[in-house]
Amino acid sequence: MSDAVDTEFARFVESERRAQRLPRAVRPMAEGDVFEPVRITPKQGAELMRVAARRAAGFFRPTKRTEVVWVEGESELAVGIAGVDVKIEDGLIRVRIPVRCDQTGPTTVEALFATGSPTAPAGLYAATPRRPNGPPVVIDAWGDALVAFAWQCVLGLVTGIAAAIGKDARGNLLVPVELSVSARGIEILPMARHRFAGSSSLKA
Repeated sequence: MSDAVDTEFARFVESERRAQRLPRAVRPMAEGDVFEPVRITPKQGAELMRVAARRAAGFFRPTKRTEVVWVEGESELAVGIAGVDVKIEDGLIRVRIPVRCDQTGPTTVEALFATGSPTAPAGLYAATPRRPNGPPVVIDAWGDALVAFAWQCVLGLVTGIAAAIGKDARGNLLVPVELSVSARGIEILPMARHRFAGSSSLKA
């Protein structure tokens, strides 16, 4: 895992701390310790998801690129990374990805993920239909790749926010241990990583 924290994620965490909605760590966190939950409003979630989309597309530094082009054989698909959006409901995340190709022109593909909610926690587990929603000509050729990209955006968001919280006592960035979604927003629970190799003090 990279030790680099995206500037937008770090800026979000710092703004939450200035607003006293998120505390600072008062002591080094030992492996298995969890931090306070980080709450993201639907509007903030949409903005931060675009940061995650940029990283999922392979851009780890600021860029003016608004889309990338996927190529497989003679097929091409333009994916609008700057327009990725997210809609949330209780236990549901809908990642909407702008795409375009010669057969469809500009259109949107939606990947749906069923996640944990405040009343039904599920850790970082999520389930999704085999095919996302969108034009059949796009889904037939690119459905699997678009679902994978959408899930990478979700993971990029939750891991980026957890990492921006800080490091544990061993100097490792925190990682997400739970994702909870409701109509009010996204809640991420950061944790200090377990040291599985050579550790005799794993916590339940």
